[in-house]
Amino acid sequence: MRTSIFKVIFAALAFWVTISPATAQDKIITIPKPVPGAPFQVQDTEDLFGKAYRWFHHGEVEWAADSLRKLLSLSDFKIDERNYYIVVANFNDNLSPVGLLHEGSAFNDTRLYGLAQDSLYYVFITKRKDATSFLSTVLTAKASPFEENLLDFLSLFPQIPISALDFESEQKVWIDVRKYSIPEKFQKNSDISIIVRDSLRAKENLAAAVFDNTALERWSYGMATAITTIDDVDFIIGEDGRIIVRPKPKGDLAVFGVINYHFSPVDTKAPTIASSFHLLGGLRIDNTIEPILGLGFGVPAGLPVEVHVFAGGSLQFANELKSGFNIGDVVTEDVNPFKLKVRAYTRFGIELKFP
Repeated sequence: MRTSIFKVIFAALAFWVTISPATAQDKIITIPKPVPGAPFQVQDTEDLFGKAYRWFHHGEVEWAADSLRKLLSLSDFKIDERNYYIVVANFNDNLSPVGLLHEGSAFNDTRLYGLAQDSLYYVFITKRKDATSFLSTVLTAKASPFEENLLDFLSLFPQIPISALDFESEQKVWIDVRKYSIPEKFQKNSDISIIVRDSLRAKENLAAAVFDNTALERWSYGMATAITTIDDVDFIIGEDGRIIVRPKPKGDLAVFGVINYHFSPVDTKAPTIASSFHLLGGLRIDNTIEPILGLGFGVPAGLPVEVHVFAGGSLQFANELKSGFNIGDVVTEDVNPFKLKVRAYTRFGIELKFP
């Protein structure tokens, strides 16, 4: 009965992961709507647009991004950097860098950490009157890192050319701001691909980029190993029908397949010490059922597989002789001389955790 329950649980997990990729590959083309008042016209008396160009030209991307932030602050649209702003600075047809404004992110980052329905914006900054541009955006849903790799886990059980910039003599800068409405299916895990042209008829892109939107993850999995030196035995029925004792080996290496729950959400591409603390639970990879529960911790090394330590306990279901039966007794198939005994073990060891 216990074995059947575990089989049902793992079969359900396997079925869920198997069908997830089919549902996760949905794509949509989404059209952001202009925010009220857009496009905005600002008087760039400090030549912030020209400064941004020069900083980009000299490779000082973050200084350039800071000039763009200051330019945005002169408009009637105020940004909240808890949201995500895909910014295109249209200096000329050969230089229109695209980047991200978001707290904690560099301008060149293409990584998003999960979206709300209204937390993604498109910002187009240019000297072109009315800030006209053609924008195409494709959202592609994808599985989370945990979902992508879970099926493998379950199988363990049985770098812009630059041309001269010709700014207008006047100080006007136009800023177009559009706001996306992101469907729920694409909010946590999706790829966001954008193409920007000066018009629909244009043959060349002003800018193009793909942003990786992968939400922070609380779940991971791993292989936990522990050595036990406890003297222990199993009662079994031998080939001749007699009750016999089978000693368990000393220094028995127990290997467990575990699923981890992280107390602090993890950026799977840049984990930290704080996010490495986790609760683990799973089953021993063996013919016998032995569930384990424990706590794990490690120092991230930026590798596909992290080495962590853990401490916890496991329960092993074993046979114990019923009253009236002795070692050496011959029993028939319709007689069960055993009753269930639950053995508790303290487990300390090493976990190979991924992703």
